[in-house]
Amino acid sequence: MNFIKNILALIGLLAIIAGIYGYSKFGEDYKIFKQLDPKAGEVYWDMWQKLKVSKVTAEATVWVIPFAEGVSKEDAEESMKLVANDMNMKIVGELPLSEQVFAETGEPQRYLKIFEFCDARTARLMIDYNKFISAYLPCRIAMVEDENGDFALYSMNMDMILHGGETLPPKLFEKANRVKTIIQTIMEKGAAGDF
Repeated sequence: MNFIKNILALIGLLAIIAGIYGYSKFGEDYKIFKQLDPKAGEVYWDMWQKLKVSKVTAEATVWVIPFAEGVSKEDAEESMKLVANDMNMKIVGELPLSEQVFAETGEPQRYLKIFEFCDARTARLMIDYNKFISAYLPCRIAMVEDENGDFALYSMNMDMILHGGETLPPKLFEKANRVKTIIQTIMEKGAAGDF
């Protein structure tokens, strides 16, 4: 019986030591993490699950929507532009990268084009909130042809900006979340070839 008591006492002592060590090592980090947006844990957990599989940061931080069967790149592009226009999102740039590489090398390229979209007023408010957000602007959607000839649209997962740090002020969150909804709608309608 004394043996069992001693084992339990040892386990208790080790648990206390582990608790003290864990708190001293991670206590401050936990306090800071609790100050972030309530959805931050969910955002980073989702990223971690993707990163464990892919081992590539970009794969863990983007949205991907494959084209529906029969949708051409022309259909998708037209849909994206119409949706952006209908939702008052400006198209501020197009980068036909595959054409550029072909012009430089003379070698045929798989299709790759980047579309840039911006809501200037919201962008200004976001940068006024934190100038580092400027590195994420404008919103980009990439149209990419893979090695099998299949197409998909790729864009940054905006939840990192909306929920990955401290909670945004309510009015700013509302405007930024609207941009997120528009970008997702542009991707969904584009990939579906839906006007």
